Amino acid sequence: MEAQVVTIDQPFHSAYEKFIEITDHLRSEMAGDKTHSAIEAYLETDGRELLRLLVQDHLDHQGSGRVGDAVCGSDGVVRSHKRDDMETGYKSVFGAVRVARTGYSQRGVANVFPRDAQLNLPARGYSHRLQKRVAAKAAKMSFDEVAKDSDTETAVRLGKRQVEQIVYDAAQDFDAFYAQPCSPTLQQSAQAKPMQVLTFDSKGVVMRKEALREATRKKVEARAQQAPCGFARQAKSNRTRMATVAGIYPIDRPIRSPHTVARQFAPLRLVPSNPPLAPKPVGKKRWASLQKPMKTVIETTCAEGLRRDPEQQAEWVVLVDGDATQIDYIKKAAQAQGVSVVMILDIIHALEYLWKAAKVRFALDDPQAAPWVAEQIERLLHGQVRPLVRSLRRWATVQGLSPKQREPIDQCTTYLANHVPSLNYPDSLAKGYPLATGVIEGACRYLVKDRMEITGARWGLEGGEAVLKLRALVINGDFDAYWTFHETQEYQRNHQAKFAEMPPARAHLKLVSGGKNG
Repeated sequence: MEAQVVTIDQPFHSAYEKFIEITDHLRSEMAGDKTHSAIEAYLETDGRELLRLLVQDHLDHQGSGRVGDAVCGSDGVVRSHKRDDMETGYKSVFGAVRVARTGYSQRGVANVFPRDAQLNLPARGYSHRLQKRVAAKAAKMSFDEVAKDSDTETAVRLGKRQVEQIVYDAAQDFDAFYAQPCSPTLQQSAQAKPMQVLTFDSKGVVMRKEALREATRKKVEARAQQAPCGFARQAKSNRTRMATVAGIYPIDRPIRSPHTVARQFAPLRLVPSNPPLAPKPVGKKRWASLQKPMKTVIETTCAEGLRRDPEQQAEWVVLVDGDATQIDYIKKAAQAQGVSVVMILDIIHALEYLWKAAKVRFALDDPQAAPWVAEQIERLLHGQVRPLVRSLRRWATVQGLSPKQREPIDQCTTYLANHVPSLNYPDSLAKGYPLATGVIEGACRYLVKDRMEITGARWGLEGGEAVLKLRALVINGDFDAYWTFHETQEYQRNHQAKFAEMPPARAHLKLVSGGKNG
């Protein structure tokens, strides 16, 4: 077959010429000594330019967006003055391209551009595809690394500040995305399980001074006026802002005995040879917020629970860490939503306090400490909370410990005594409630710690909040669906909001008089 000849007036002439150039180059190298790496490096640059030309030629032959003699803006003003070839541009993943379009204007009001709406052009000059790539990478690595990767993997050079701004914009529809009606699939999976578990925790994030909460910022300012009195420990104090971490998921009831659970959570990790298969959570949602107060995060989580289980067919179980403020917020949020919840103290937090007591009772590295802690866990699982508290206090008194020496014992016993209603582990085991969850502990680690504690990172409030939102979307498996939603919201904000009416035609505009949809 003869090769098709593309004339300069035909679409994709420039791209066709570039394609011929690339194939001619590769043909000339067939007998050469170029390595596969050299060939790939050539195609990575010139091949990307070919793709850019394909996008550019497509734009050049798509029309100017002229939709008639006039259009009406959302301000009610009819714009009847037309001007063709008003050029704009944006940076795609393949490089910069330009867009010629018709502008509609009227004295004293802003121009409107039908073609911008047709293409859903980005507001900041970076294609949504490029922004999506930047946002996904920023959820995993530092802004500096994202900028370097963009320079290497695309034809667009970004600075750190540009990456930050893309991230801020990319995360802005997070709340609206999760406020949508629950999908039938998620609702069915949630209602098919007998329990819905809600769980909360907190994780500190190192912040810039201006991003700290007021009380913490005052401590920093007061410390700055004092003479230096140390190094690392003093330098790191009062630098964090607590991110509230939340999780929700439906799950089946596990079948366990106190002895089985004790062996799993004991410091000796004596896992049975044939442990029963633990039920797997489904439809997990985890997120964290630096900006929103704990009260708001808890209320949002309860609202998410109702979104998934509007008829309250499942039992709602809340795993708490013992924080009195957190528990109070949970009770008030549940009451406001009209739901009944079962609150259980996470056994992992109880374990931490038992280890504090063990460090008083036993010498450092004493091999008897771990078996002792394991024994106390089993006592808790059999409901012997008050006897355990009495025995610890009695031991501290008999030993004649000073107030300072017995402080960890008192912390442990006070913690357990204050949460007796939430430590009814025998009842929880009998009803198949969870006693601990790796979901929220894991979320504190891989949602917050693994990204927010990259060496030397100090966060502003807006940037830290945006990264946590994007990271949650990635971890929840919702990033692609979110991005589709985000682009729709961008269209409504940047284009639809500028016009009086958006008809079904591809011009997306109200035709005021005459003309055709372009």
